[in-house]
Amino acid sequence: MENKERNMDPDREREEEIRRPSKHKERLTIMIFKKAGKVRTLEISSRLIFFASLFFLICIVAAIFFTNKYLAYFYIYKTDKMQADKIAELSRELIKITKSLERSKQKIAFLNDYVIGEEKDKSPEPMPTVDHTETSLPKIVDIDELKVKRDRSTISINFRIVNRQLNEKPIGGYIFFLASIKDSDSSGVWSYPSSQLKHGLPVDYTKGQRFLIQRFKSIRNKYQLTRSTDKPLILKILVYDRSGELILKKVLEV
Repeated sequence: MENKERNMDPDREREEEIRRPSKHKERLTIMIFKKAGKVRTLEISSRLIFFASLFFLICIVAAIFFTNKYLAYFYIYKTDKMQADKIAELSRELIKITKSLERSKQKIAFLNDYVIGEEKDKSPEPMPTVDHTETSLPKIVDIDELKVKRDRSTISINFRIVNRQLNEKPIGGYIFFLASIKDSDSSGVWSYPSSQLKHGLPVDYTKGQRFLIQRFKSIRNKYQLTRSTDKPLILKILVYDRSGELILKKVLEV
């Protein structure tokens, strides 16, 4: 009986070993053959292999991530540098173009002045056939450097009104320009500035063009007649003082 029990014990022990989880089953056995008859055996834990594989996987993912990030940064840096160089080049070109444009403007302005001067020299200004000033009026102001141009219904008048008082006391007043067709009735008279006329003179002298001078003042005006005509015109320049007294009357035929 004892022998049977002894014989049965090893079987039970095997069964119990099979049932119990063995720590050796969680390990991997690696056998290395060097020479005939010589074998080395290494046991490696499966957990160690798992964590090592996980570590290497993480390293690979991290390497790919940082490599892509570095490449992206390098690409952005290179692109920004190319754009900065291009902007600098365009700025230099813009400065050159601006300087060239300024020089062209100066040349154009010079040529314009030259052409205008040539035209002024070549185109003789029309001289009035009649030019007289009423001598009965007080010699307080006068008109000089008078230039009149006419193009059908357009009249341009440039002159200086000069203070003729000996004490050069400032003087002010009003100026009217009256235009009419020669040998026409008094009804066809144009007044500038516009004013109602009576006996060929403005009713309200304060509607004239104001002036105030110490020595002289340049007057430049351009007037447009209400209808076009090629007939000779009689142009009158009337100057009133502040009190409404007529102090100058100049008549021109243009």
